[in-house]
Amino acid sequence: MESVTQDSVPDEVSKEVTLTYSDSGVVKRILKAPLIHKYTTDTIYTEFPEGVDAQFYNKRGELVTNLTSGYAFTKGDNEELVFRDNVRITNQKNETLLSNEIYLKDSTIHSDSTVYIVTPNIALRGTSLTAPRDFSSYKLYNPVGVAKTEAIKSQQKDQ
Repeated sequence: MESVTQDSVPDEVSKEVTLTYSDSGVVKRILKAPLIHKYTTDTIYTEFPEGVDAQFYNKRGELVTNLTSGYAFTKGDNEELVFRDNVRITNQKNETLLSNEIYLKDSTIHSDSTVYIVTPNIALRGTSLTAPRDFSSYKLYNPVGVAKTEAIKSQQKDQ
């Protein structure tokens, strides 16, 4: 049996939460989470143990990016967001980023884990990635493969 310490018990617990972040009346992002744990003793951080579903908007209030993950946490005052477990980011160009861990700091997405980019025409794999927050472009490091999306889809059907 695990022991319960002050550090392992959240100071605040929230369920079925929708957080809307805006600036000057324009929505910047909407984050939905089934469960949030906030810790304020010693190190301040917020944990999303059951994952998140987030939408990011541009300066005109238009939806530009969707993000989902199975787990997430923030350090301090949302200085850095860390997304883990089946991270999926989709942009306006119908490109999808898949990884097990993504970091969002300032206006940059980065990952040091294996990442996959799936577009309507091709699939790419690399060892790491950097991209702007809206995932409108990206730099994939050490690309190790390119495959036509149709071939991947036909293989999935055969399995």
